Amino acid sequence: MARVTIAPAGVPQTAPHAPLVAARLKAAVTAGVAGAGVVAGVVVGLVAVWWAGAIAAAGVAAGAWLALVAPRLRTAEDRAVQLVGPVRRAVTPGDARVLNLVEGLAPTAGLARPAVLIVDDGAPNALALGRDGPRGVIVVTTGLLERLDRMQLEAVVAHLLVQIRDGFSAAATLSLAFRPSRRPEPIPFAVADSSAVSLTRYPPALAAALDTIASAGPVAPKGSSPVLTPVWLVPPGDAAGAAARVDALRGL
Repeated sequence: MARVTIAPAGVPQTAPHAPLVAARLKAAVTAGVAGAGVVAGVVVGLVAVWWAGAIAAAGVAAGAWLALVAPRLRTAEDRAVQLVGPVRRAVTPGDARVLNLVEGLAPTAGLARPAVLIVDDGAPNALALGRDGPRGVIVVTTGLLERLDRMQLEAVVAHLLVQIRDGFSAAATLSLAFRPSRRPEPIPFAVADSSAVSLTRYPPALAAALDTIASAGPVAPKGSSPVLTPVWLVPPGDAAGAAARVDALRGL
């Protein structure tokens, strides 16, 4: 018969496998701590790699901006003007009329006086380029100067100044600077017409100017790029659009 040993009262019995359980528990804790350390190391490593990648990407982007974008921004107006073709600054006595109108109307429009360029071409038309007054450019043809009287030319100048002031020419200029082979978005002529006559207070003058330009085609100077079509005061070939604008102005 097997012998049964009973421990005295008050003396705890020790499990025969307690040392083994304790050893296994210690090993598990040690392994868990080690695993957590590995995971933490991996996370820190990934974060470090991510930051390093982000910094490198930022450096590449900054380099690309400096190399590609900044020069185009700095020369945006010059790039756009090149698409007009041969131009000259308005300095001759025959240019005094348009220069005086620009100088007189620019403060009324809230602008610094933009540059005035002349295209020696019989096609009557005009356009505005530039991101603001100091960088703004007004381009008119000799054909326009020959055909318009003073009040009509004043209305045209007011229209071009409004385009610069309200950012219409800025959008076109930047588009032309970065995508010189693509036409920019059309100028919102109805809005610009309305703002222009608010400066001159005489809608019939702008209506007559648009009618005169439209009756000649309308056309652009021979040396200008076709991509400029949407930004001419009366886009080449758009006689119907010009007629609608004239009717709207005569109804004011």
